[in-house]
Amino acid sequence: MVIRSSAPPYQCLAALSVILDQANGLAEDKSLLTSAFAHELALASGLGPKAAVAALLAALLRHLGCTAFASAEAEITPDDIALRSRLIHADTSRLGPLLGAVTGGSAGVAQRGKTLLHFAIKAPMLRAAWTQEACGAARLLSIGLRLGPEVTTALDEVFERWDGRGSPRGRGGDELSAPGRVAQVAHVAIVFWLAGGAELAREILRERAGGALDPALCQRATELLGGLGASSGDYLAKQGPAVDAAVEEAALSASPLDIAMAFGDFADLQLPAARGHSRRVAALATAAGAALGLPPSELEALSLAAHLHDIGQVAVPTPIWMTPRAFRPTEQERARSHVYFTERALASAPPFSAVAPIAAAHHERLDGQGYHRGLPQTSLGRAARILAVADVAAALGEDRPHRPARGEAAVGVELRAMAKAGALDPEVVEAVLRAMGLRAEPIGPIKLLSPRELEVLRRLALGKTNKEIARDLGISDRTVQHHTIHIYQKLEVDTRAGAALMAARNGLL
Repeated sequence: MVIRSSAPPYQCLAALSVILDQANGLAEDKSLLTSAFAHELALASGLGPKAAVAALLAALLRHLGCTAFASAEAEITPDDIALRSRLIHADTSRLGPLLGAVTGGSAGVAQRGKTLLHFAIKAPMLRAAWTQEACGAARLLSIGLRLGPEVTTALDEVFERWDGRGSPRGRGGDELSAPGRVAQVAHVAIVFWLAGGAELAREILRERAGGALDPALCQRATELLGGLGASSGDYLAKQGPAVDAAVEEAALSASPLDIAMAFGDFADLQLPAARGHSRRVAALATAAGAALGLPPSELEALSLAAHLHDIGQVAVPTPIWMTPRAFRPTEQERARSHVYFTERALASAPPFSAVAPIAAAHHERLDGQGYHRGLPQTSLGRAARILAVADVAAALGEDRPHRPARGEAAVGVELRAMAKAGALDPEVVEAVLRAMGLRAEPIGPIKLLSPRELEVLRRLALGKTNKEIARDLGISDRTVQHHTIHIYQKLEVDTRAGAALMAARNGLL
């Protein structure tokens, strides 16, 4: 098996952008179209090549932080993906469209009233906290992708406005970076072009010019919209050579593993209890694979597959994953579809297409009773068998809405029982059990945390409130708050999502 480790990073990012679109209920070429249009708009507006590429990447990855607040959104809606889609299409600066977007997915008068009540209670917190968490997560993930400070800054400005009435920092006008302003205009132009064509896009740009968006860029964008034509495929084909040349010249340095880790973290952020899951699975799988003698090429493929195996879960509404009981049949089918979404996304990414079959087999079982294909034992290679066991081992050790986490001894009992029943490979089970308990050495600013601060960090990263942390550790709420402030300062983050990402990267969860 050959992995194209030298493949252009943009090729990986472009292919995986479909996951960002699915997580927001958007057309699957929305992010690609936005990136190409942002590049054209940047050059037409006089930005230099470097700034134009920053605008392109910021537009491509605009939704990179959208999972950071998914669990809170799930408390006010039965479908957070549909909610994000409605909010993207609405003018959220006006109360009527905002309330319509929030209640649009609620069935019946009673449910709509309940949703409105939840929203009325949580609205102030949602606007400030959601944008701060989303921007904070996108900022850290972009650093992991080595995209450069201009892209990181632009992603931090996704919810800011030209008139200074945005969030989380209330910056406006020329305080906003040029790549960030271009990416914002390109986003609005493409969202409404996909929704209703060039005329609708022009109408919305004119309405938002001088308010949410840079008026000069809006004017230039309205002139360029005619070049989109009638087919997104034709436009992407036309712009492709210029985009490819620009990103090649920019010489992005992210490796496939960098990208796999970032997108695995992106998926894990959807649920507090699952944060760090992909990294735990990867650590167990690669340790077991090495012990079982997998050659380097298979180990590389296994590592990438382990980090990316759950990216498809963001295409499934978060309330499904938060169900505190056994799934009903329809819920089970929706949950199982995440494997299909994972396979589709990876199969379209040349550097990852070779690992798509491995990642898509993490819920397959040797007795043919797994999903999504129900593959027989003869169709499951060593890497797929290792990933399946590592995923079960990691998941059993995590709190889930329908059950508490199990200790290592209980995990061992469960894995061996599944092997005896013919579901898992017995040799792989023993290799994974030997690998359990391995924890990466802390790196970077994590080393500055005291043992107590590490305990607080683990709990806040998993979504516990200050009161819950205080109760767990036998300390006061004020002491927890004091520790949290020090943790944020030492880690140089300002959100729980940021702290969770740092904890996950250091194997603390």
